[in-house]
Amino acid sequence: MGCARGARHEAHLNTDGLCKPCLVAIRVEEDAEWALGLEEARPRPVQLTVGGTYGDRSASARPLRRPTKNGLSVGGEWWTKLRQQRAAPAGPPVLEAQIRGQVPLFTVPRVLGDATVSAIVGRPVAGWERARPVIEAIEAEHGLTAGWRYKVAEMVRLALAVCEAEGAGRLPEAMLRDLPTNGDAVRLILLRAGLLDEAPEPMRFSISDQPVRTPYITTPTPLPLPAPRQRTDCYAWIPVGRRAGFVCDPCRHWREREGRGRCCRCGRDGLALRDDRCRSCHPYRLIDQARPASRRFTQLLIALPTGKGGPFEAFPVGDGQAPDYDEQRPALHMSRGQEALFTSRRDWAPVLARLRSMPSGEPPLTEAAQWLLEEFTRHRPGQRPDYRKNTRTLTILLYWLGTETAFSEPDVHDLARIDVNLAAKPVCQFLRDRGLLVEDPELHRDADLAWIESTLTALPEPVASEVGTWVEGMREQGRREGEPRGYDGIRRYLTTLQPTLTAWATTAGVHSLREITKDHVENSVENLSGYARRGLAIALRSLFRALKSERVIFRNPARNLPVGDLKGIPKSIPSDVLMGLLDQATTPLGRLVVALASIHALPGHEIRTLHTTGLDLSRGTLEVQRGPLRHTLYLEELTHQLAADWTTYRHLRWPASANPHLLVSQKTAVDPDHPAVSIGTLRAALPKGLTLAGLRQDRILNEAAESADPLRLMRLFGITEQTAMRYVTAAHPERTAKLPR
Repeated sequence: MGCARGARHEAHLNTDGLCKPCLVAIRVEEDAEWALGLEEARPRPVQLTVGGTYGDRSASARPLRRPTKNGLSVGGEWWTKLRQQRAAPAGPPVLEAQIRGQVPLFTVPRVLGDATVSAIVGRPVAGWERARPVIEAIEAEHGLTAGWRYKVAEMVRLALAVCEAEGAGRLPEAMLRDLPTNGDAVRLILLRAGLLDEAPEPMRFSISDQPVRTPYITTPTPLPLPAPRQRTDCYAWIPVGRRAGFVCDPCRHWREREGRGRCCRCGRDGLALRDDRCRSCHPYRLIDQARPASRRFTQLLIALPTGKGGPFEAFPVGDGQAPDYDEQRPALHMSRGQEALFTSRRDWAPVLARLRSMPSGEPPLTEAAQWLLEEFTRHRPGQRPDYRKNTRTLTILLYWLGTETAFSEPDVHDLARIDVNLAAKPVCQFLRDRGLLVEDPELHRDADLAWIESTLTALPEPVASEVGTWVEGMREQGRREGEPRGYDGIRRYLTTLQPTLTAWATTAGVHSLREITKDHVENSVENLSGYARRGLAIALRSLFRALKSERVIFRNPARNLPVGDLKGIPKSIPSDVLMGLLDQATTPLGRLVVALASIHALPGHEIRTLHTTGLDLSRGTLEVQRGPLRHTLYLEELTHQLAADWTTYRHLRWPASANPHLLVSQKTAVDPDHPAVSIGTLRAALPKGLTLAGLRQDRILNEAAESADPLRLMRLFGITEQTAMRYVTAAHPERTAKLPR
C-alpha cells in the first residue's frame, strides 16, 4: 500500500510504484510520460472504470520496468511514443478515438466546422478504405465533378471520425445532423458501405427540395412535419404539418394598415392596433364595454388550414333593454371531436342556480337535444306524468353539455347527487344504449367488495394482508377449491369481526394474527351472549380455519371454540291474524308472495330471485335455485291460479319487459340491467303486521305438528336436518324431551 505516483492517491502498488488503474490508463491511452516516470509529468485524475474487461492485456499488472543487465529499465518503444507525442502540434485533441463499445453518460450535439475538418486532415480513420470506393463509384455513375468528390470525402471522413469519437462500430444515423453540409450524400455513401446504423424511419438532412445537381438521390425522404407552434401577434396555435411562418396573413395585413402600440385589453406591446386593441382582442370590444370583467380573459385560438369563423353576434352598448344571452339561447357546447384541455370534476351547483333564475318552463334546447329527450320519454311508457326526476336530469345535461360529445358517467351522478329531484341511473342506461356515455368502472364495482376493501385499508399491516388472505379463501382463490362465497356474506362476517380485530391491534398490541392465542379468542366472546356471541364465534372459526389452510398461521386458536345452539324456538301466528290473509293483499304481487311464504315456506331472498324460466304452469311446478342445487315446488290449485294471475298482469302492465325474474316492480321491469326486486318491495306487499320469516315459520311448524316427521319436512321444504329437528322439537316437545336418570 502506498501513494501512486501517477494519480497521487492511496492504493496497492506494483514494483513501478503504480496502481492498477494507472497501469490501465497508461496502456489504453499510451501515455509515455507516465510510463517513463518523468519529473515534469503532471498528476492525472483517477480513471473511472465501469464494469467489463479489456480484450487485450492492458488491465494486466505486469510492471513497466523489466530487469536488464544494467538493472530495471523501460522498453525503448515508450521513448519512441514520447517523441511522437511531443512532435504532435499543441492544442486539445479533436474527435479523439474512444474505446469501442463504451456507452456515453451524456450526449450533446457536436459543433463541426471547417476547423474540425482541417484538424483531422491526414489522420487515418477507421472505415475510410471501405467508403472511398463507394464515393468513386457514385462519381463515375452520375458524372459528378472532382470538386463534389473532394467536398463529400471531407464530410465522410468527418462522419467516420465522429463514429470513432463515439466508440461505435457503425455511425448512428441521427449523428449526421451535426455535419455542416452534404448530410444526405454522406448517409447514402455510409449506407452502401455498411458503416451506418439506420434509424427506424429514414431521415432527411436537407431542409429544401433536392436540387438537380444531386441525381444520386432518386427517392428523397419527405421532410418531417413541423411541430405545433404559436404565432407572434395573435398567439394562435398552428397545428402539426402547417408550413406557414410565425405571422399569419390577417396579422400581416394588420401590420401594413394599422399603427403599432400597446393593447388596452391584453397589455401586449408592439402590436398593430385598431380602437386601442390588437387583432385578437378587437372582436371583444363591445362585450368589454358591457361586461368589464371579461377583460381578464384572452381567447385561445387554433389556426385551422381551412374553414371560416362564424359571425360574431354583438348587441349595441348603452341599450337599456339589452337581451340576456342566458335566457334566449342554449348554453355553449363543445363541438364534435373537440377534446378538453383539462379534465376536472364538474360543479353543477352554479348550473342549477342559473336554471332556477330563468323564467318558468323548460330551458332552451337544440333540435337534436329535443329529439333525444322525446326518444327518452317514448322508451319509458310506464312512467307517471308527475314523475319527472329522470326527464329533468336528462334535460339539464342536454342543455349544458349538448349532444355532440359523449357524457361522462361521473358527471351524471354528480348532478343527481346535489338534488333529490334528480335521478342518475335511468339516464345513464339510456345514454349507454345509444353510445353517448363514457362509463366509469369505479361506479360499477360491487358495493360489498368496495366496503371490504375500505375496511381492510383501515386495518394495520400485516393484519390487513392476513384478513385479505381469508377473503380470497372465502372466494375460493386460495390453495383449496370449493364453492365461492358471495361478497355480501363475507361482508357480514367482516362486520362482526371488525371490532375484535381493531381491539386486538390497538388495545392488546397484536401486530399479526399469528400472535393470537386461545385466550384472546375466548376473551373476545366472553361478554357476549345469544346471536351476537354465536355470530362472532362462527366468524372467528371461519377466519382462523382459512388462515390455517393457507399456511399463514401455525395453529388454529379457534378450533375448539364452542359456537352454541340457538335457544329460541319457532313461533306460530295466531289463527285470527291468518284469517282472510289473501283478501288483505290488494295486488297480484302481494297475493303471490303471501302464497309462496305461507303455503310453500319460501324465504324472502329466494322469492325475490325466482326466474320466469322456473315456472311451468302446464306441469304445475316452480323450480327454486339454491346454489348448485334445485328445489322443485309442486303448486296446488290456489298457488297455481295466483301465479297465472300474476303472469297475466305482468304481461299487460309491462309487455316490453325483458327482466328474467318472475317478480318485478315498476322500476325493475324496465331497467336494462334486469335487477331483482328489493326485499322492501316484498315486505310492502304483505298485510300490515306480518313478515316473510313469520309466515315461513308458521307453515313449517304447522306441518311439523301434523306429521312429526323430519324427513317429510326436509323433502317438502328443502331444509336441512338440524332445521327439521328444531321444528319437530318445537311442535312435539314431549317426544324429544330427555328422560331423567
